[in-house]
Amino acid sequence: MEKTAFMFPGVGSQYPQMGKYFYDNFKCFQSTMQEAEDIAQIDIKSLIFDSNKKDQLSRLDNAQLIITAMSVALFRVYMEEIGIPPAYGMGHSLGEYAALCCSGVFKFDDTIRLIKKRSQIIGTVSQQVGGTMMWVINLDYQKVEEIVSHISNPAQDKAVFVSAYDCPTQTSISGHNDAVMTVAREAEQAGAIVYPLKMSGPFHCPLMIDAVEWMKSELFIYPINDFSYPVISNRTAKPYEGKNQVIENLSHQLISPIHWMSSVRFLVEQGVTRVIEMGPKDVLKFLVKKNTNKITPYSMDRDFNQVMTQFLIQEDEYLALVGKCLGIVVSTKNRNDDLSKYKIHVAEPYYKIETLYRQWTAEGQPPPRDQVIHVLNTLPAILNARNVPQEEQHKRFALLLEGKTIKGLDIHALGM
Repeated sequence: MEKTAFMFPGVGSQYPQMGKYFYDNFKCFQSTMQEAEDIAQIDIKSLIFDSNKKDQLSRLDNAQLIITAMSVALFRVYMEEIGIPPAYGMGHSLGEYAALCCSGVFKFDDTIRLIKKRSQIIGTVSQQVGGTMMWVINLDYQKVEEIVSHISNPAQDKAVFVSAYDCPTQTSISGHNDAVMTVAREAEQAGAIVYPLKMSGPFHCPLMIDAVEWMKSELFIYPINDFSYPVISNRTAKPYEGKNQVIENLSHQLISPIHWMSSVRFLVEQGVTRVIEMGPKDVLKFLVKKNTNKITPYSMDRDFNQVMTQFLIQEDEYLALVGKCLGIVVSTKNRNDDLSKYKIHVAEPYYKIETLYRQWTAEGQPPPRDQVIHVLNTLPAILNARNVPQEEQHKRFALLLEGKTIKGLDIHALGM
């Protein structure tokens, strides 16, 4: 089965009217956003849908809360409509919290409270320190490192650091204002395009050191649960080894560069072929494309119909799918010599499926979805009765589904 990863965006992905289609069409999306609104005590719907509140939506504290809430809400829509679990999750800066929440590490209400506190912490510390953050685009990251190394002088309050490695030709720099501006000018002379980030401070660099212990003390308040799927850390570009690393990674994330480029490389090395961005816009989809052509990226927000087509078996494919199920049964070697058990657990259910298949073929109509799910759920029992090894069954099911599913199907029951 194809490996899929989920990505969760950070600040900058917010935009007016974001999520309107999902608000209008999915109750789980509405309820998630309402839950966030109740916990955070802010009028999320007004900030998103009132065109006069665009500036308030982009305010750092509001943007962080709303992006996190929408990211989790989109994840819930995906799980309700499709349900294929990811092989990995990862988030860009702020997005790492949503990734951890969706993996079950934090409860949603605790995540919203943590984001609210994180916004306060980084806002307070960045104001005390001063400084800023800029994107550097169209310049190799090694050249950016070279310029930064030449300019940075922490002893004279002219510190500057590479604060994100998004792709080989896109980084961000953070530090004292004068030092960042000097690096920006030299980078432009070397051919870079430099973008100042609005509402930003010297994030993801050592100037934020006072935020680390503050954030750590806040993280200690909340329960941390086991991972339901691996999440890749911004700091290490590797999966968390366990929940004992969560507090250390998230607190030190504030002073560490985001290793997005290396994280995408890790996904490629692990055989991931598809990623879905769970959040507003498609910034991370764009970054994946700039890092590799071995992964197909999608955005739940911008490519929802395509995601549904690529991840769900369509109604006009149901009959062929049932036919393939019958083919799997007859093409696997039988290792069961007990004729009476074979008749009850293999022959009889097989002939029932075959009869239905012939009936649906004659009618020229696609089988009902619940009947197709029943056929798929019957298949493991038949193969088990034929004593087909689990490894072979797993390979057969992977080939059968081709990385897709049917809404309502528990693919875990198929050993996937």
